[in-house]
Amino acid sequence: MTEWWRKIPHLDRVQWPILLMHTPEFSEEMWRFAPILRADLDKDPAYRGIVREALDYVLARGTTPDEWLARTSTWFFDQQELDEYLMAFRDYLFADRPELIYPPDSERVLPEADTETHPGQDE
Repeated sequence: MTEWWRKIPHLDRVQWPILLMHTPEFSEEMWRFAPILRADLDKDPAYRGIVREALDYVLARGTTPDEWLARTSTWFFDQQELDEYLMAFRDYLFADRPELIYPPDSERVLPEADTETHPGQDE
């Protein structure tokens, strides 16, 4: 079975904005990379179109937190948190959202009410 991310439209041209910049290695610099990306998208309508198509695919497909973790090494508490993050990223790039929601810190812990174990946590 093909891995979900291999079906992202234009993958060869959009790995950076759709996947790589969300990894822990680069997400600490998201405050710097995202405005550059947004400016690049504004300057290049063709690139803007393919990035938007790819991000819309990820959102419409409903990528799960486990799938996102496996590809980006960034984990989210649940589907709602991941969806909010991806929508905020989309709205920052293509709408009028002035600020991003930054990727979560991999060292954070779950609220005490949630006892389910998650990747990145000691079991």
